[in-house]
Amino acid sequence: MVETIRLAPHDPVPDYGNHALVLRRMGEDDPGAVVTEIVLYGAESATLPAITRDGQPMSLDQAVQAAEGEAERRKLSRVYVVDRTAGKLEQEALHDHGERNFAADTLEDSDVEDGEQGTDVRDRPHDAGFLR
Repeated sequence: MVETIRLAPHDPVPDYGNHALVLRRMGEDDPGAVVTEIVLYGAESATLPAITRDGQPMSLDQAVQAAEGEAERRKLSRVYVVDRTAGKLEQEALHDHGERNFAADTLEDSDVEDGEQGTDVRDRPHDAGFLR
């Protein structure tokens, strides 16, 4: 019997062992698109597109059913399911057709305690923790 484990949108996923992973995420080249894929880990690792026989994208639930069937055939004990599009900011980006400008929110990448200001390496002290 295959155990199906649903993870929260930002939970880490195991990348070793014998299991299947159903991953729903934003498209790489089109962040307004949603991609669902089935990744199989084990002796015969593979990534399968989650599409129906007539070439249409599967819903997340259809992909989970397909992954459970494939896991049974391959004798995998678990199927992990994670919807990376279900987070609050991801939902806002999808609602805005992939726009990742978070209105008045300023994303800050400074660590004043360590003397790091901003994201530009030139703004950081020479001993800011970089390996030499």
